[in-house]
Amino acid sequence: AAEPRPRDQRVAEPGALHFFAQRWLAGAVAGGVEAVVTMPFELTKTHQQVTSMQAGPGASRPPLGVVATMRYVYGKHGIKGLYFGLPIAMIQTAGKVGIRFSTFATYKRILCKDKDNPSPTEQFVAGCAAGATEAAVWITPCERIKVLQQSQVDATRPIHVGWLSSLMMLLREQGVPGLFRGLTATVLRNGISIGIRMVLYSKITKALVDARGGTKRAWDPLVGGAAVGAITTVLNNPIDVVKSRMQADQQGNGAAKRFRSTWHCTTSIAVEEGFSGFLRGIPARILKISLGQAVIFFTYEHAKSLAESIL
Repeated sequence: AAEPRPRDQRVAEPGALHFFAQRWLAGAVAGGVEAVVTMPFELTKTHQQVTSMQAGPGASRPPLGVVATMRYVYGKHGIKGLYFGLPIAMIQTAGKVGIRFSTFATYKRILCKDKDNPSPTEQFVAGCAAGATEAAVWITPCERIKVLQQSQVDATRPIHVGWLSSLMMLLREQGVPGLFRGLTATVLRNGISIGIRMVLYSKITKALVDARGGTKRAWDPLVGGAAVGAITTVLNNPIDVVKSRMQADQQGNGAAKRFRSTWHCTTSIAVEEGFSGFLRGIPARILKISLGQAVIFFTYEHAKSLAESIL
């Protein structure tokens, strides 16, 4: 029998770039669909997480739930209010999901001894690396702009009315570092979450197939995606609150910086709001991320098959 190819040569196999492009395209399509479907929940989550910060320490904080917040935003701004920041959200989500699946597949080719049957540890490490990559390269600057826009949905005179004008203002006033506020929190949140999601998704979908004696169903990715979305949301909500506060801070146009660092933001929330401050937005996030991951995995599986047939 032929000797196995050395591990350090597998990534350079013919078609590696083609393989990467197929998965990036499928991921980008899945991300764009997810952004449109889940945008109202994303805006609701951000609104809940940053409302108390804008009110200031000691100010009253309206106890708005998911439905009440949506009705409040809809009552003031109509349906367009629930889709405030959609263009940057679509750009961000299409890019990040494309990066996620293409780098995850690439990291698996590098790390796994048996790329057709990776171990849970190999999947977790590849997932963490993919999540950290998408966070550092793409998510942080995109979410900085998106959160600034969404945090001003109630502003009488918002200064962030378009993603391009927001980008130019941040670059002019704060330079490139202004786009990367919240980088540490975003990398931590994303890296761990994607690692867990990839392992659990594989386990859940395999269990569904095994329970039917090896028969696959088209809706398996919906179930697996929704389940991993809910689980990781509960686990990473505290760091997501910190990320949102960091990215809504120092909005530009001369605004002062409130938080010196990720740790300062974390301790400020703990002192001013207690543990409940880290749970803000969790119902909206569970709805948004469970639905979003179901859409992403379902769309990705089908888009990947299509991409492989046409590319």
